[in-house]
Amino acid sequence: MDKLIHLILLSVLVSIRGNAGTSEENVALKGKVKQSSTLLNTWIAQRAMDGFIDKLQYCAHTSYQSNPWWMLDLLHECEIGTVIITKMAGLPQYTNEAEIRIGNSLDNNGNNNPICAVIPNLPGTSIIFSCNGMKGRYVNVVMPKDNYLALCEVEVYGTENLALKGTATHSSTSSTNVAANAKDGIRYGLGLASCSVTSYESNPWWSMDLLNEYEISTVIISNRVDGFPGQTNGAEIRIGNSLDNNGNNNPICAVIPDLSVKSTVSFLCDGMRGRYVNVVMSGRSTPLSLCEVEVYGTENLALTGTATQPSQIYTFVATDAKDGLRYRLDPAPSCSITSYESGPWWRLDLLGHYKISTVIISNRIDAGANQTNGAEIRIGDSLDNNGNNNPICGVFPDLQVGASITFSCNGMVGRYVNVFRPIVGNLSLCEVEVYGTSYCKRTFLRLKFSSSGDVAAESDKILHQLRSVLGSHISYFNLTWTQLPQKEEEHEEDGGSCVKHF
Repeated sequence: MDKLIHLILLSVLVSIRGNAGTSEENVALKGKVKQSSTLLNTWIAQRAMDGFIDKLQYCAHTSYQSNPWWMLDLLHECEIGTVIITKMAGLPQYTNEAEIRIGNSLDNNGNNNPICAVIPNLPGTSIIFSCNGMKGRYVNVVMPKDNYLALCEVEVYGTENLALKGTATHSSTSSTNVAANAKDGIRYGLGLASCSVTSYESNPWWSMDLLNEYEISTVIISNRVDGFPGQTNGAEIRIGNSLDNNGNNNPICAVIPDLSVKSTVSFLCDGMRGRYVNVVMSGRSTPLSLCEVEVYGTENLALTGTATQPSQIYTFVATDAKDGLRYRLDPAPSCSITSYESGPWWRLDLLGHYKISTVIISNRIDAGANQTNGAEIRIGDSLDNNGNNNPICGVFPDLQVGASITFSCNGMVGRYVNVFRPIVGNLSLCEVEVYGTSYCKRTFLRLKFSSSGDVAAESDKILHQLRSVLGSHISYFNLTWTQLPQKEEEHEEDGGSCVKHF
């Protein structure tokens, strides 16, 4: 007798490669948590992701045991930029030496996944760890010895704290409180140990060079833990590319309000672009104190993508429009130009899925400036018609010579950014800049198929086949049965053939 399995329904969770949500969002708040045990049935795992930082009554705490752990399930795979751990005040020994692990495996409750960092024995209660885009669905904190594990807050951000990669300076230094102390990853230390403090002077300032231009979404400021919060209050946060007056003339994102001792406050800067982030106390004579400055934002995604176009004039290739040079003084040396043709286009492959906030196009500085007019910006995942059928973000007006124009795309999602000119003519682009946040996309596929094998026992083989079919950009699969396979048996009955279920 041959056994058949047919009409099998399964659900596949597919997570597209991405960098987890928006830069200012703590994605831990949307996840699910558990821990190896709970002290007195009171200090539950959820208290470490409730948004209350450094409050004893809102901490997670395990019992004393071998290798205690806490696990966050983000519900889908993301690329993790930053993890912030807040210890329990007065009991840092229950957090020190714990490992932060990130990955997709549930072996040993997720505690075998790769390590992002080991929590050091530092005086600060909140410590920032850069995980450099490690991919995973699970974020674990595990103590690799017999001990308790206590966590007052675990914050997980999909983009990195850009300040950790930059360089800092300030107008003067009081004692050993150097500028770099405000970007050392420690929000609060004991006294001023990890704070930047200037001398008493007129208009003191602190400046961060991010080493590249970014679109800044959020700046987070942490205040002193002692009795001098007024040395931060009233300072201006300025963002831009100019170094005039040490960068203190750049546009203002926000003014720091009157903060209480040991406060952390977030400022939304709505995509202000710049290389320099300054904090300046304008019009006052005072020290300037900063215990931590965190900067979250996105860089020009075009610089890491690949560009193509259907044709070119002379040496004006597609990559000239994403080389980081908006203009040169001589005519169009860093611009892309197609041949004279029907429907010329230019396409950027971002190599991943992103939520696009802004696209900036720079025009030629010579007589060919009209070779951009009427072009459409299209964003999406399709390569139909070379990507030129994707949804439209904006249409170019008649641009002046050397003009740059900014299009707001309001979070349109896609891998491809096209500039398509639906006429007969040339297409010239001197620079295309794309800003946005990478996107963790979940897709549910319901499949129906027949098999002569034991499908339930061959899930790994099915997943391998799905990966081959669906492509390299699918990075995480979860296979579940919505209906168990039904086995059927063919046999002869009363001289005929029938199928009997069992």
